[in-house]
Order: sequence, then C-alpha cells, then structure tokens
Amino acid sequence: MKKKLLLLTLGGLLFFVHVFAQQKTITGKVSSSGDGLTIPGASVKIKGTKTVTQTNALGVYSIQAKVGDVLMFSYIGMQSHEQTVAAASLINVVLKPDTKSLNEVVVTAYGIERDAKSLGYSTPKVKGDEVSDTQRESFFAGLQGRVPGLTINPSSGDPGASSQIVLRGFVSMSGNNSPLIVVDGLPIDNSVINQTDDLVGGGVNRNSDYSNRALDLNPADIENYVIMKGPEATALYGNLGASGAILITTKKGKVGKGTVNYSNAFNVTTQVNMPDIQRKYNQGESNGIYSGGSTNFFGPVYPVGTKIYNNLDQFLNNAFSQTHNLNFEGGSEKFTYRWSNQFAEFNSPIPNTRLSKFSTKITAEAEISPLLKLTTTMNYMNNSNRKPARGISGYLFSLMRFPSQYDINDWQDEKGDRVLHVGSIFGEYDNPFWSVYKNTNEDKTNRFIMNNHFRFTPNKWLSVLAILGADIYTTNGIMVFHAQSYSGSGTAASPTGGSVSTYDKLNRNLTGSITATAKQKYGNFSGTYVVGGNVADNYYTINSMRGDSMYDPNFYNINNTLPTTQRARNNINNYRTVGAFAQAIMGYKSILYLTLSGRVDGASRLMPNNPYFAYPAASVAFNFSDLDYFKKFDWLSGGKIRGSAGMTGKEPWKVYGILSNFTPRASSGGGFAYDYYGGNELLKPETTTNVEAGFELQLFKNRFGIDFNYYYLLSKDQIIQPRTSYATGYVLRLINGGKVENRGVEIQLNANPVRSEKVNWDLTLNFARNRGTVISIADELPELYNSDTWINTVRSAVFPGKSTGSMSGLSLDRNNRGDVLIDPATGLPYATNENYMIIGDRTPNYTLGIVNRFRIFDFSLSFLWDFSIGGDVYNGTEHINYVKGISPKTLDREQPRVVKGILKDGLENTDNPTPNSIAITPYYNSRFYGETVAAQMFVEKDINTIRLRDITLSYRFSKNLMARMPFLKNVSVYTTLTDVLLFTNYSGMDPESNSNNAALGGVGGYRMDFGNMGRPLAINFGLNVKL
Repeated sequence: MKKKLLLLTLGGLLFFVHVFAQQKTITGKVSSSGDGLTIPGASVKIKGTKTVTQTNALGVYSIQAKVGDVLMFSYIGMQSHEQTVAAASLINVVLKPDTKSLNEVVVTAYGIERDAKSLGYSTPKVKGDEVSDTQRESFFAGLQGRVPGLTINPSSGDPGASSQIVLRGFVSMSGNNSPLIVVDGLPIDNSVINQTDDLVGGGVNRNSDYSNRALDLNPADIENYVIMKGPEATALYGNLGASGAILITTKKGKVGKGTVNYSNAFNVTTQVNMPDIQRKYNQGESNGIYSGGSTNFFGPVYPVGTKIYNNLDQFLNNAFSQTHNLNFEGGSEKFTYRWSNQFAEFNSPIPNTRLSKFSTKITAEAEISPLLKLTTTMNYMNNSNRKPARGISGYLFSLMRFPSQYDINDWQDEKGDRVLHVGSIFGEYDNPFWSVYKNTNEDKTNRFIMNNHFRFTPNKWLSVLAILGADIYTTNGIMVFHAQSYSGSGTAASPTGGSVSTYDKLNRNLTGSITATAKQKYGNFSGTYVVGGNVADNYYTINSMRGDSMYDPNFYNINNTLPTTQRARNNINNYRTVGAFAQAIMGYKSILYLTLSGRVDGASRLMPNNPYFAYPAASVAFNFSDLDYFKKFDWLSGGKIRGSAGMTGKEPWKVYGILSNFTPRASSGGGFAYDYYGGNELLKPETTTNVEAGFELQLFKNRFGIDFNYYYLLSKDQIIQPRTSYATGYVLRLINGGKVENRGVEIQLNANPVRSEKVNWDLTLNFARNRGTVISIADELPELYNSDTWINTVRSAVFPGKSTGSMSGLSLDRNNRGDVLIDPATGLPYATNENYMIIGDRTPNYTLGIVNRFRIFDFSLSFLWDFSIGGDVYNGTEHINYVKGISPKTLDREQPRVVKGILKDGLENTDNPTPNSIAITPYYNSRFYGETVAAQMFVEKDINTIRLRDITLSYRFSKNLMARMPFLKNVSVYTTLTDVLLFTNYSGMDPESNSNNAALGGVGGYRMDFGNMGRPLAINFGLNVKL
C-alpha cells in the first residue's frame, strides 16, 4: 500500500511538473491608466529571456509562455509593469504614466548604449519602416523632411542618381560635407566616383553621374536611423564624423518559432513636370532665314500645313518597376537568426534607364557562453545601373533642341544607322532616342559587407565590445559615345569617330574597434566610463582606359579603337586612421548628467609633420522633471535642458596632398608627371567647434512634445585649392586658411491629438533654419569657386562676409551710376568678362517637414508634406534655351524694343549721359538674346516649394479573417505614392535639382538647374504577408 501511495504521489508530482512546464499562449490588452486607451507598440517580454513581442495597432498582444514566467510590460513614457503567469491565459495590463519619460536607450558611437536622459545633444530617430514604406530605391530620399537640419539634394530624378547629403549646412568650402554612414557600429563607404580626379580624360563632375554607394543597402533591412549632428555627438568618431553621422541599426532575428515574411511592390512611374519650348520658329541663325544645319532656332515661322510633333510626350513613357522582399527569422534563447533577400528593378520614364538591385543578408546572434555573445552579419549586394548622359550633351537638351517638324521616333534606319535630317552628323544634335540607346553609361557593382561583434561581459559592471568589419566592393563601368553621335563626333574639323571609356574600381575598407564600458553606482551618483580605440584601413584603386575612333561603331570595346588614341590611368590610394578615445558619463539621481569625451587621431594623410590631433567634447543634461517640485504637475510628463560643446577635425580630401606627387599621364604616351596640385607639408586638419543648447518637453501624458535646439559651428583652417602661380610648376595648391560659420535653429514637435482604441492620429513637425557665412578666405582671396560648377558664366562661389550658398556671374558693363552701357553702333549692351559678382543666394530661409500618421480601425494612412521657403535658384536650362531661341520667352522676337541704358559715347559718366534710343527687332538680330543676357536674369529669387513627398494607405486584414487561415499571421495591402504634388513659384521643372553629381566637394551645384528632370511621380501597389 505504501508503494502504491508513493508511486501515486510521484506520478502526481510528475504530472503537475509536466503541466507547469508546458507553454501556452498568453493574450491580452495593454492600456493606459491616464485615459484608458490601449497602447500600440508596447513591449511584452519574458523576464530573463530574449522572448519579446509588441502590442498591435489595437493594443493586443500574444506570446508563448509557461506558468511561473514573469511578463515585463513597458512603453516609452509609462512605468514598467511585471506580471507572473498563472493558470489564466488572459492577462490585461494597465500602465501608469512615468514622469521619467525621457528614459530611453539610444545607440551612439561604436554601439555604445546610453540613457537618452544623459544626452546633452539632439539625436532625432526615424523608424526604418517609415522610410522603406516609401518604396524608394535608397533611404536618402525617404529621410528628406523627417529630420530637422537634414537636407538631401538629388542630382536628378533618375534611378541611381547621386545625392548630396548635408547636416546643418556646409562647413567646408571645398571638402566633403557628407555625414558618416555607420551600419551596426561599422562605418561604411558612401563615396561617389569623382570623374575629374579618378578617370582617364577627366571631365567635369556634371556630364555623368555615379551613385552614392550607400544606395546598395536594402532599406527594408533597417530597423531605425539615429541622426548625430554636432561634433559633440560624433566626437568619438573623430575626423570620420566631422560632418555628422547617420547611425543605422539593422533588423535582427527574434526568439520564437520561425517566421517567413514576404512583401512586394509593383510600381508605375510617370514624369509630371515637363519643360516648355516654342514650336513656332524653325532652325536658323538670324533674319528669319532657315538653316537646317543650325543648332539655333532663329529661323522663319514653320510653313502653314507643317505637321508639328510634340516630341517631349513621345519620348517619355510610363515605366514599370517591381520590388520583392523575402526574409526568414526565428531562434531560441541561445541563438537567433534573420535571413533577408531583396530583388528590385527601378525603371525610369526616360527610355533605357534603369537600376537593378539584389541583396542577401544573414544576421546571427549566438550566446557562446554566459560571458560571451557573438553577432555576425554578412551582406552581399549586386547592383546594375544604366543612366543617361547629363548636362549639355544629355538627353534633355537633345530633346528640346530636336526640330519639331521631325518625328522623334524616326531615329535609326533598318541598318541601325542614325537617321539624319540635314545630311550631316556635325550640324544636327542627337535624336534623344539615339542618345539613350547608343550612348551608354553603365556600371555594375558587387559588394560584400561583413560585421562581427564580440561582447564580453565578465561581470555586471563591465562589458567589452570588439567590432571587426570589412566593406569590399568592385565597380565596373563603361561609357560610350557612338561614332555617329553628335557628341562623339566633335566638330567637322576634328572628328573623333566615337569613344569608349571603361573603368574598374576596387574599394576595400577594413575596420576594427574595441570599447570597454564600466558602470558603477555610488549612492545617488552613477558613473559610466568608456575607453577604446579603432583602426581604419582604406584602400581603393581605379583603372580606367579610353580610346577614340571606333572601327566598328557597334562594338563597345577598347581594342576596337585607334591604338594611337588609347589612354590609360591607374589611381592607387591607401590611407589609414588610428584613434583612441575615452568618455566619462557622471550622473546624479538621473537628474543631472555631465559627459566628458575626448579622442586622439593619427592620420596617414597628414604624415609626417602633423599626423596627430585631439578632439575634446563636453555636455550637460538637466532633467528637471525628475525634481520633486515638478512631479506634482500632472501635465508635465518629462522635461530636460541640455547643452554641449565639442570639436572635430577633417583630413584633406586628397589622399596624397602633403607632398607633391606623381600621377599617371594619359595623353602623352604614358609615364608619370607631377600632379596639378602642389603639395603642402604644413597642411593640417580643418577643425570645427560646435556649441549648442536646447530643451525637451513632454506634456499631457506624452500627448505633446517639443525638442528645441540652437547651434553655432565655427570651422577654421579650411583646406582649399586656389590657383597658384604657374612659376611654381603647378596649377592648384592645397593650403589652409579661411573660416566658415553656421548657426541655426531646429525644432521638432510631436503631437497625438486623437487617441482611442479605434482611431489614432500622430503628428510630427520638423523645422530648421540655418545661416552659413564665410568669415574669411585664405590669402585674402576675393572669391573662391569650383570650376566644375561653371555653367553659362554662372558658378558656385563663396565670398568673404557672404553666404555659403552664393552664386557668382558676369554682369553687363555699367557706368559709375550703375546704368547699363550700350554700344552706339548696335544698340546692344556691352558685356564684361572681367568681374564676377554675387548674383544669388541659394540658402532657403527655412525648411519644414510635416508628417501625419492616421489609424482608423484596420486602415492606416500616412503622408509627408515638405516645405522649402526662400532661397534663389539658377535656371540654367532656361538660360540655354533663351540663347538658342527655344524658350517661349523668345516668341516676341518680332516686336521692336529699346534696351534700357546709356550710350557709351564718352558722356556716360557725365551729368548728362545719352539715353539709348536705338530700336532692335530680335527676329532680324538674334544677337539680342545673347548680348543682352546677363546671368542674373535667370536667377529666380525667393523660390518657395511645397511638396507632397509621399503618401501611404494600407489595410491590415482583421483577426477574424486570419482565424480562418491559421497559417497566416499577418496580411496587409497598401498603395504608396511618391513625389505626388509640387507647388512652387519656380518657372523651371523642379528647383530641387543639382547641376553636378555628389562627388563634388564644397557647396557644389545644388539649386543650379541645368539639363535635368526632377523626380517623377511613382504609384506603388503591394502586399505584406507573414507566415
């Protein structure tokens, strides 16, 4: 009997152990005690494990747990709550508001996690899904308008076009102003091929475009973006973060049963903003005389009955694109994984223009032991991009200058030869169809990024993080001008018979860093101490070749060109940076924090005289809402006052700028010669000092928030490249000298005006105003300009005491009183070719982004309005069209007019000058459209733009419907429109344009519109499925 009782007892115990050990599904709602509403996005985690989930849009969660597990419920702005799982499977939780609502973890430099309350500077954060939901080919355009102080200036609307990325204005007159891109603690390459310096034959960075290499990343892999703006925020990155940093955290696997996620997007793209041209007057030089070989349109009126074609509409088409994402994720407490894949093809309304992307990425996290955790990421990317030629030889100018009496579709004959309407390839611009199909500009990139994190935690107060990573890619490109092309044939006097240019780039960045973090508490005081170091080894080489006079015009190979025209160039660049850094974060009762940081860099670019330089930084954060006095105010959810100061530096952009060095010669039979740039052994880094102050407020149970920031940046010892005396043997010389200051205000407002279980409305406003001023330029230069921006006597330039966004141009000759001087023989003005003057300032008065997010039952709607108010734009496209007689503004050419001014007859500077009274009829004298034109006529002042940048409407299928298909965990459908509406007082196609590609340093050609289309309207339809 005792044995039976013992067996029965043991059996019962085993039964209960088995029951309690079994997992079950726990569901429930998480709501707020303040208003009783459910909380979407609240975190539900099993204590002591990695198992975590979030509440859905209705505040409902579901998680697998067993009896005895402790569930931890948390949400920003609310007090955390713990609940032990018992027999019940339904657990509803009510969270209370937390006056310590600013207590959020932010990942900063080198993966260091910091309490948001301790930060003495602004760190805006954007969710990755907000950007990827726009379905753009890169994350750059998706960030525009979502972060105050961040400006994205695209070179065009073509797929794969480069973008100039700027934080808080231009701090460098000539150097790189782009922020550092960091992915999971690993800095990656975001360079753009510099046609002038890297490729044989050179050429300005305007007629061809090359992508930013961060375009390779899959936006759907990104969890969030943290924007680090000031030098204090990026002090630990040293010279790498001199222009700020964008810290990207990618998605990782989650504990639980494996899931499969698939999403797609099918896209139609159309060009909305079109150029306007006149179709009344035919080709000719002047006097209304027809000349079929002329590239100007000052000929006679088209004869009655002539069929006039709208070639603009016939050339552009509706383009279809597609994107597919497939990922797998899951894991246990000891190991998680995520494998993501993307295939995307973006086609343009411009024929034969496209971008194809492929990415596969594996991330694995493993707990090797209780003390050691390993995270490994491997990402392979393959991209292929075909872009049209830009600028004066691009498709747009060919399209506008193509005679309207000819059908643009008649561009090649049955043999594949170019159709000519005047019988000579030298007197007729390319048909744009010929240009985009025969003049190739293609590149292919294969890239591999590996990132390994080793986190060693020997005890509770100490952790060590080592990051080892590699970013390696090759880019192979080819550019061809067909032998029958106008651009490839030059002039009748010096035909080249077409050309073939190829290049191969190998880029290898190796990075290693180690960071030790110690945390201690001393009663009411706390301390976090960080020490570390890093090594970055960067190597890239570009082999480029060019040959002219093709034997077979349709065989694109360098060996198909005349041997005596073949040229080659090999650029090799290898540089290294070694740094050591330290940081101390001291806090009192989570109320007051003082942070001291410092870094010392050693840079090979500045060897041997000035290789080492130090950057200090400090910040203070005062969380006044944690004081007992403020806790009694129910309307105050959180408040902080902050201030910071810091310094960073910037190395020379030329790798070998210290000593005069040899460069390959491509036009003299090979060999080497001294570079155009003279070396400077005394060169030292540019330094930027930043001071900023601001505050954060959370009000009315986190229904309203404001983040205000004022900053001042002073950048001195500018590294510039002015022209030097030819007696030195060089054309340009790198020197230090000059100061630039930027000051501005950034405001971010967050509001939740409507919040209920079924309806929710979130609103974010991002306001920014920056004023950049050049304090001085080295050697007391009156002007510093970049010759690559020189268009129609207009160029991007800076002047002492003036805005960094200035443009300069030639003006008409004037007398002492400022009156235009007129030639008594012609009645036309005198043009001066001597003095350039400021003709515009491109800097907007302010920018504003407004993001709205609505949830109504199972529908979600979000849209972004982007405002840019003020600032000037140079309409270079209209300038060319005016001079060529293509502009509608020349339709009054048959009306006589008198140019207002004073005759230059010897009396122009007396008290009684002679007013001009000579009448001119431009129809008979087309010189009127050239010689009366001053560049400032085409600088449009105070341009305002209001753009509906993107809008997304989605529907999530209800749980009742999902219950009928248990294998489906989540299904939603959506439609997204990008670049939907544009309201502007600009007369051109799009003021958001850049005449140059993003390889150009300094201010570049932003808001200089020259031969480029703006971003087209894109309509996306898609599906998201989770299994």
